Amino acid sequence: MSVIRGRGRWVFPSLTSVVAVMVLAGCSAEESDAIEETITIEGKTTVTYWHNHTGRGLEAIRQVVSDFNESQDDIFVQEIYSASTEGDDQRLLTAIAGGNPPDLAHFDRFKVAQYAAENSLEPLTPFIENDQYDMGLYYDYAVDETTYEDDIYAMPITTDSRLLFYNKDRFQEVGLDPENPPTTIEELEDAIEKLSTIEDGRVEELGMVPWTAQGWLYTWAWTFGGDFYDMETNTLTIDHPKNVEALEWLVSIADQYDAATVTSFDTAQGSNEMDPFIQGIYSMKVDGPFSISTIQQYKPDLNYGVTPIPTPTGDDFATWSGGTSVIIPKGAHHAEEAWEFMKYFGSYEGQMTYSEINNQMSVIDKVNEDLYQDDPIMTEFIDILPNSNARPPIPSGQLLWNELDRAVEYAIHGRGEPQELLERVQRRVNQAEAEE
Repeated sequence: MSVIRGRGRWVFPSLTSVVAVMVLAGCSAEESDAIEETITIEGKTTVTYWHNHTGRGLEAIRQVVSDFNESQDDIFVQEIYSASTEGDDQRLLTAIAGGNPPDLAHFDRFKVAQYAAENSLEPLTPFIENDQYDMGLYYDYAVDETTYEDDIYAMPITTDSRLLFYNKDRFQEVGLDPENPPTTIEELEDAIEKLSTIEDGRVEELGMVPWTAQGWLYTWAWTFGGDFYDMETNTLTIDHPKNVEALEWLVSIADQYDAATVTSFDTAQGSNEMDPFIQGIYSMKVDGPFSISTIQQYKPDLNYGVTPIPTPTGDDFATWSGGTSVIIPKGAHHAEEAWEFMKYFGSYEGQMTYSEINNQMSVIDKVNEDLYQDDPIMTEFIDILPNSNARPPIPSGQLLWNELDRAVEYAIHGRGEPQELLERVQRRVNQAEAEE
């Protein structure tokens, strides 16, 4: 699908009078804990936009909405808080089923394929083609994650990536060069060994526990050169040889440091200020930019660096990314007007405002460069994005996530061989996909 767009600036008169009327927001008072107040403005179409933002996120959403509204003669976007989470979208589903959904909703891109398969989203492809809108503005993986059966169903908004965090002071203490962190798996193994202290079966400190924090199989499989999905043939490749190799490597680390001991030690730790990396108990971890604020809050003097996750060859560094998007629910009453706001939110201007206030990484490379060019840590996270991957855009994405997590747990505790475990995941997810 080839789509292009010429970009312009939004310059329109300011808003005028506002009259509010009470309506049910997609479900009854018995079904929801809130009745939303829909704003009616004479001569304008109100677009309702559900989101689950609070704090700085809420400030960012409100600013983007305000900027758009001030540019409009005919459209007014109303942002409405809806306590939706990754595991509970019942309010949105109920609204869609009842024929009274919002016009827009903030949405985890990971779930787009599932909702598209369930016919719960309006495809954006007709709007994109009609406006010749350039989806090439965004990172390829972000667009891939919004695509299901050749249609695009969401506007990508935010992203992230995963890198190796390492404690520079601990590197110095054990004779490792803090300015030259590991680039190969062999070097990483050496660093883990030098940074670990286990005496009489008691763990005092560990160089790293590769399967903790953001050390999912997705992380290591792509690092080893594997993959989970062939976009050309729309087929799963869960038991890819490199995926198996990655899981075998995790097992080798578990065997060397005794998975039971390490796991019991790890579960005794915590998050936030009790994060073992912040506490100095782990000297390395794989994590995302979202953990930076925790370090700044609880250990601002921590001398750490970030670097691409080591690979077997010391090059071809990879990562993976998640992120949010905006969707038009099936049956939205003002889809065309909603699309106009989507285009603004997806523009450089909208992304710059949202990302700067909310301290998020954008799906537009130029926004990230302009926002974080003076931040050496964030620059590392941005530089890896062109080589990032996205989780398979399939309806059974959550099942695949759960099954991969279980496969790692079984493998490191000796409850199955990596090849067999991943073949089992492949069969289970393929079966679930066939039943969709």
